[in-house]
Amino acid sequence: MSVTFRITILLSFLLFSGISGASEVQTEIKQMLNFFAEEWNEGDLESIRGRFHRDFILVTSDGIRNRQQRLDELGDVIAIGKDRGVLSFSEIEVKPLKEDYAVAYGRSRLKFKDGTELGSMFSSIYVNTPFGWKVILTHE
Repeated sequence: MSVTFRITILLSFLLFSGISGASEVQTEIKQMLNFFAEEWNEGDLESIRGRFHRDFILVTSDGIRNRQQRLDELGDVIAIGKDRGVLSFSEIEVKPLKEDYAVAYGRSRLKFKDGTELGSMFSSIYVNTPFGWKVILTHE
């Protein structure tokens, strides 16, 4: 086998491995967002808690919140008797960044019992941990 042929095979392998890896990251994060929506819709704050990295930061037009502040807010909304709405995500795009990091962005929607809806765009950065992908920063 010629050196050129070997290099071509090696480069093809690396290229397709990268595509496969990127596709895997996209699938995993999209699944995680779908699981998050299911957990929200079921009011499962304990499962939701596990989706956030310990260094999580939320950036909104109202200011910046850390992990505990965000979980407290979510807990207040999930409290029994409150209409938290049905959460869904759409138009999700996931882009792998450096190894073990990825960014996702898209639309989120909450549909309430009275028929009203809240929709917004979001972007989030994820880090791959030994316990799976965790969101470390979200901008709403």
